[in-house]
Amino acid sequence: MGEIEKQKYREFCAYEPVHIFSQPWWLDVVCGPEKWDVLLFEKGGTCWASMPYYATKKYGFNLVWMPPLTQTMGPYIKYPQGQKYQERISWEKEVMYYFIDNLPRFDGFMVHFHRVITNWLPFYWRGFKQTTRYTYIILKDSSIESVWKEFSNDVRRRVRKLQQSKVHVAESTNSLELYRLVTATFARKGIKVPYSQDLLNGIVDACLQRNACKLYFAKNDDGTNIAAGLFVYDRRTVYYLVGGVDPLGKVMGAMDLVIFEGIRFALQTGRDFDFEGSMDEGIEKYFRSFGAKQVPYMRVFRFDNPLLKMYYCLRSRG
Repeated sequence: MGEIEKQKYREFCAYEPVHIFSQPWWLDVVCGPEKWDVLLFEKGGTCWASMPYYATKKYGFNLVWMPPLTQTMGPYIKYPQGQKYQERISWEKEVMYYFIDNLPRFDGFMVHFHRVITNWLPFYWRGFKQTTRYTYIILKDSSIESVWKEFSNDVRRRVRKLQQSKVHVAESTNSLELYRLVTATFARKGIKVPYSQDLLNGIVDACLQRNACKLYFAKNDDGTNIAAGLFVYDRRTVYYLVGGVDPLGKVMGAMDLVIFEGIRFALQTGRDFDFEGSMDEGIEKYFRSFGAKQVPYMRVFRFDNPLLKMYYCLRSRG
């Protein structure tokens, strides 16, 4: 692989609707320019499919892994016109076998496939395993009125109360203030933020340069920021990437107002809204309270090193 393939991939992404988390500029930020590469499936002089990957090393193990603050990666596939269903499945098999056979040597592989990929059989046949994860989606053809009706009673009550108060939502580019609120949120749980301020700053800067994000703050009547949400987007979808709220904002439900603004932006611009999902029971309940629909996506994995396999087996049980 290398720079030639990366350049071809940049050209491919310029005309194909590859989702934001697999865009070359996104990978440059979250992985580092030297730590990601891409496999391209070419046939008849045409590039038909791509699979970027993040190759890293941890505790001496070679890993093909998910980068931080990145929901999904995996294959992107386009299809020749006029394919029958059985031909489509055969095509996916050919493409995926090519990707599997050309991956770098690894001790562990763990990648979240985008929700549009529903066929992982070729990976299964090559010894990979899969577990289903869930996100919550509000579809672009929904109206803001119909979405509002699907909100839980608690969310509607909190939003109404905030709208009648002096709390308001404003757009900003202040990623430092966003990180402050994120840190406050994690601190209440006794957890260290799992990514750096520099990384978040880099994502915001790169997205702003490409008109690919909205950063909304809920502000108190004195101008204090009490909640914030970063929403990144591509041609088809707005993703709720990062949120943070201070203790006062949490009591008031200020995050509800921020998310409502993100949903409004998605629907007004003809995009789906993706909560990015969570397997945490409390977070899942909160996302579900906005009336979004549960949608599965896949975590595909394989451990070729027995020690690594044992570690993740024990971790999954615990």
